[in-house]
Amino acid sequence: MLLTKQLAQKAKAEDVKQFIFMSTMAVYKVKNGWCYKGRIPVPFQRGKYKDYYKSGFKKKSDAIKAEQAFRDGYSTNMGGLTLEQIVIMYHESYRMQNVKESTLIGDESYYRHHIKPILGHYRLHDITPQAVERWKLYMIDKPKADNRKNGNTHYSASSVNHAKNVLSKYLSYAVRLGYIPYNPCHNVPGYTNKEEIKNDRPVNFWEVDEFQKFIQCVDNDRYNDTFTFLFYTGLRESEMFALQWKDIDFIGQTVSITKSITSKTADHAWKLTTPKNKQSIRTIDLPNSVNDMLQKRFEHEKNKDGFNMDYFVFSDVRPMSRSDLARKLDMYIRESGVKRITPHGFRHSHASFLIMNGVDDSLIAERLGHTVAELRKTYAHIYKSMRQDMKSLLDEKCSF
Repeated sequence: MLLTKQLAQKAKAEDVKQFIFMSTMAVYKVKNGWCYKGRIPVPFQRGKYKDYYKSGFKKKSDAIKAEQAFRDGYSTNMGGLTLEQIVIMYHESYRMQNVKESTLIGDESYYRHHIKPILGHYRLHDITPQAVERWKLYMIDKPKADNRKNGNTHYSASSVNHAKNVLSKYLSYAVRLGYIPYNPCHNVPGYTNKEEIKNDRPVNFWEVDEFQKFIQCVDNDRYNDTFTFLFYTGLRESEMFALQWKDIDFIGQTVSITKSITSKTADHAWKLTTPKNKQSIRTIDLPNSVNDMLQKRFEHEKNKDGFNMDYFVFSDVRPMSRSDLARKLDMYIRESGVKRITPHGFRHSHASFLIMNGVDDSLIAERLGHTVAELRKTYAHIYKSMRQDMKSLLDEKCSF
C-alpha cells in the first residue's frame, strides 16, 4: 500500500494549515500602502515565537502573496528536514546520553524495516496524522518477510504498535528541537486486532511438577544447572547470561544482578551492559538447593586453566549463546513431552509460583526487578484466577 504522490501533496497542504494555525498572520493598510506582520515559532525553542514585519506593498494582494511566500519558506526551513535526517540526528544525540545500545539498535532495526521504506524520504512537515494513519494501514496489510516460526502471515498488533511508538520517538524529538509544532502520531490511535484478542492465550508457564518432568530429561550438567537456576530465581535470560562468579555470595546465599548481556550491538557479538531499568539492579536470595548446586559447579569450574572470578557462571570466558539455549530447551521439551515454553517462560513460571503461593506482591516485584504495577499487568490472568478462587471460598463460607 504505497503512498501516492497525490496523497503526499494532500498531506503537505493539510500540514501547512496546521502550521499556520500554530502562529498568527495579518495584512494591514499603512500610510505608504500595505504591510504584513505576524508571529512564527522560533526553531529549537519550543513555545517561543518571534515577530516579523514588512511594508512597502502598493496592493493588498501583493502583501498577501509576499507574506505567504515568506511563511512557505519559513515552514520549509522549520520542517524541511526529512525523517531520515532526524533519525540520524536522534541516534547521534542519544548515543551520547547513556541510552542502552540495544534499545537504539532495536529502534533503528524497526525504522529500517518498517518505517523508512514508506516515510523515510518524507519531509517532516509532510508527515501529518493522515500520513501516519496511511502508513499504519500499510503496516497492517504488510506480509511478514518470514512466517515460518508461527505461521502468521502478517504482523501482530503488538509489532504494528511498537513500530508506531518508534516513529513517535523520532517525531517527538523533532518537536523538542522546534522543527515541527506537534507530533502527528499523538492523533493516531493504536491498532487492535480483534482476532488476536479472541484467540489470546495466557502467558505459558510450568508448574513445579511439569518442570520436574522436564528437568529429569536434561542429561547435560551445564544446561540442567541453567534451567534449574532460571526456574527457581526468575532472572531474565540476559541477566542470567551476564552472571559472573564474583556476583555469587555463597555464604549469604545471594546473587547480585548488576548487568545484562546485549547480543545486538554494532561492533560486538555480545556486550555487557546495564540492566533493563533501575528496578533491575537488585540482590536476590537463593534457595538452599540452588546455592548448593552453584557451589558444586564452582568447585568444578575453578580447576580449569585460566579460571578467574570474571568467568561467566554458566559458560566460561564468553557468555552462553542465546540460540544454543533455545535449541537445547526445544530439544528437551520434545523428549519430556511437556508443553512448549520459551526461555522467558521460566521467569513466568517463577513469578506464577510465587503469586499462587500468596507471596506479597511487593516482594515478588522486587525479586523480579519489576514495579508492582508491571507485575499485576503481566500476570493479570493469574490474579483473575485467584479472584475467582476467592469468590468460591466466600460463597462456601458465607452461606446463610
